[in-house]
Amino acid sequence: MHRKILKKMVKPPYENGLSKDQNNHLKVNHKPNGVTHDHPISKGASSISINGHRAGEAAIAYEHGADIEALMPKLRHSDYYTEPRIQELAAKERAEPGFCRRVPDFVIGRHDFGSIKFIGETDVRRLDLESIVQFNNREVIVYMDETKKPPVGQGLNKPAEVTLLNVKCYDRKTGRHYTEGPRLEKYKEMLKKKAEDQGAEFVSYDPEKGEWTFKVQHFSKYLLDDDSCTIPDTSSMSPVC
Repeated sequence: MHRKILKKMVKPPYENGLSKDQNNHLKVNHKPNGVTHDHPISKGASSISINGHRAGEAAIAYEHGADIEALMPKLRHSDYYTEPRIQELAAKERAEPGFCRRVPDFVIGRHDFGSIKFIGETDVRRLDLESIVQFNNREVIVYMDETKKPPVGQGLNKPAEVTLLNVKCYDRKTGRHYTEGPRLEKYKEMLKKKAEDQGAEFVSYDPEKGEWTFKVQHFSKYLLDDDSCTIPDTSSMSPVC
């Protein structure tokens, strides 16, 4: 009787000082070469990545990120701007590689001077914008160096909508600024004619703001002198009242 009780009270020795259940748990999770799974792998997982593949993807992403700055158009002077801004172009390029090859309705401008909106998609990669586009008072010059101007339809030598500021109708003697009346209408007609003479299309004129907007199919040189308005060319348009 006493021997039976003792047998029940004395339990078999545990392996490594652990219980049978604990040992079973260790055996199930133990893998060769010391590799263990801390978390179960779901059979329904859509993909299983190997660390080497992830490192490779990270390297590619880093390379692309490092190249983005080199792809961006150059614009150093603070009074010039683009739409989208350079920072936004970089963000778009990161999110959509190749975006800078096809920027829709790209705009470059200079505060208080004017702007150009390039119609359709434009490849802006690595463009030195300040050496290509220059704004002066009532004047914009695109590809001043003819030897660097690409064929029509390439680069920035393409259809665009140009807006020049500070184009106001003044009386030269009194300095009066005309915003209505016959003198203004005559001035507006002169702007329309000058746009047409240069192969451009008159879009609008705001006499209050002094904004003259016209469209060009490309930027080419023309020369035309007039007593009331001088427009050297559509790549350097400068009305003088």
